[in-house]
Amino acid sequence: MSEDYGFELLKDEKVDVSVRPHPLSFLRYYIADAYLILVAIALNWFYKYIKSNPAILGFINMFFNLIPGKIEAENLLLLIVFWIVLILSGLVIGVLWISKMPLLYMILIGAAGTLLELYVLPPYNLPWTPMVKIWLLIFASLIGFILIEAYRRGHRYFLTNYRIVTIKKFFRKEMREIMYDKISDIYIDQGILGRIFNFGTIIPVSESGFGLGEDAALASVGAAVPVKKGFLGIGFGGKKGVNRPRAATYFSLYGVPNPRKIRGIIGERQLETKEAPILRRIEQLLKEKREEDSFQENEQEQ
Repeated sequence: MSEDYGFELLKDEKVDVSVRPHPLSFLRYYIADAYLILVAIALNWFYKYIKSNPAILGFINMFFNLIPGKIEAENLLLLIVFWIVLILSGLVIGVLWISKMPLLYMILIGAAGTLLELYVLPPYNLPWTPMVKIWLLIFASLIGFILIEAYRRGHRYFLTNYRIVTIKKFFRKEMREIMYDKISDIYIDQGILGRIFNFGTIIPVSESGFGLGEDAALASVGAAVPVKKGFLGIGFGGKKGVNRPRAATYFSLYGVPNPRKIRGIIGERQLETKEAPILRRIEQLLKEKREEDSFQENEQEQ
């Protein structure tokens, strides 16, 4: 049975609940992916508008004729705008997500589209060659939807009677676990959509601080004076940080449905874990008392 879960169960261990992230918890990824289709539509309209407007087309030809090359002026302009939109989009999304992956993804799409247009398709002299990068955006968006859904389904969270196990299967498998007696705090995060559709992220914070990230502010001041061979200076700096609950999607229970119920199960198991040593001690005392009473009864019979 344990093989179905992707990890080995301990002795007398059973799974209380198994969940995956709610589809809407990955909404920002789907929106970013759909954005590529909007970019493709906008670029297609832009290219057709230039081609159908003789005045603009004449100005573009006059301007880009100064640049040596075999590519037509309107196609070169479309390629430049294509790269500008991708780079700016990657930067903005990367800043919002605090990740470099969106920019890298946009650069890969741009490089693939440029390679196809300038080096792969020109020998075939196809009339739709300048549009290949726009179609590539739509193709990348469709592939993106499939990858995002596979990424979401690759996350699976297990609550057993002993521990919490989080697993991510995508290009590789990553697994993390934490025992209930090692959890010092539970953090629940629900945005607006999470409160409406009843899903949220649960981050178990361990005694060692696992599950926490640092938000820090830096400040420095310095001064320098010129000397014969350069400058002589002195500087002071300081840093102040605060730890906040923050963890990767497979280190936390990211976007799980019904987070209050999940939190309740974790709380019950934490309580059982704390009560277990006391109950074992009471059981041991009762056992010793029974043995003592039995010994006294045997002595009296003799």
